[in-house]
Amino acid sequence: MKVSAVSTRLRTWLAALFVKAINGMSRQEDRADAVRWLALSQDIVASDTSAREKFVALNSQINARKTASVIAHSVAEAVRNYKNSDLPLPVKIAVPVTLLAVPFVGGQGAGVAALGTAAGVPALLLVFLGAAGISSILEALAQGGAGMGDLARVLELIAHDEILRRTSTAMQKAMQDEPKGAFRRDMPMAEIELRDALLTMDPFAFESHVVGFFAAQGMEAWVTRKSNDFGVDGFARHPDGLIVVQCKRNGPGNPVGRPVVQQFKGVVEENGAWRGYIVTTSSFTEEARTSAALSERIVLVDMDELIRWHLDGAEKAPHPGPPPAEPGEGECGGTV
Repeated sequence: MKVSAVSTRLRTWLAALFVKAINGMSRQEDRADAVRWLALSQDIVASDTSAREKFVALNSQINARKTASVIAHSVAEAVRNYKNSDLPLPVKIAVPVTLLAVPFVGGQGAGVAALGTAAGVPALLLVFLGAAGISSILEALAQGGAGMGDLARVLELIAHDEILRRTSTAMQKAMQDEPKGAFRRDMPMAEIELRDALLTMDPFAFESHVVGFFAAQGMEAWVTRKSNDFGVDGFARHPDGLIVVQCKRNGPGNPVGRPVVQQFKGVVEENGAWRGYIVTTSSFTEEARTSAALSERIVLVDMDELIRWHLDGAEKAPHPGPPPAEPGEGECGGTV
């Protein structure tokens, strides 16, 4: 077996050890925390700091998080017992001169004893797996079960998307709070029945249904079960930037007022979102519409417009329109 093939097989084996350790955790909260730790580790490995600083940071993360420590010990145990693994014999023979000879920070060899303990896991992440290897772990979790798919996909998207990474730390946390893929529900097409169905939907189902229109256009789109300080219920990644969505399943006599629009405008502007949609099953006050008109990034969707989204088809609605004009570029076309 060629050296390159051996290295590839070992990396695949190591990645599988991490995936197995995370999926083997019984609590969803622990699995979610483990994925966040991996995403943070990927950031550390890909940073511009020195190898020693990266190693120290990776080690600190493991020591600071109970879930990370559990995973580290599980992976270390499997590495220590590599002879009993299902690796092909040529790969097992090559382990001591490849995986276990990975240099620690400072130049000395890691050795069997070092990499066979939790203390050696930072070396595995930093030197052997690298950012690409950690990415493969996140991708495997995104495609796998154990309830990690949605969270892993969002973390992977944030990790590789410069626009999403420019948002505030709090906004990134909001994106990660119990994310669920958005999808449209089957709805009656007769307008009266459609209005009734929208008004009586479960609030979370309504949010997922609304954001599902963006997903139907091919965007990466998701909703979060947890409420957040931004009032954002869903997110979508348009080719031109981030779309944030706030849903208001209000009764016909309860219009959305100016304070809601003003607060949401601040969220959109402060986080550099490309568009901010407020979607309601009621209407908007005149003051709310006046406030929204002051920003080309805000799109208001009342019940009548939402009905049109359904009747026009997913490929036509919502249609974000051209990007806002930059300062000094003059007037730009309207929004939706």
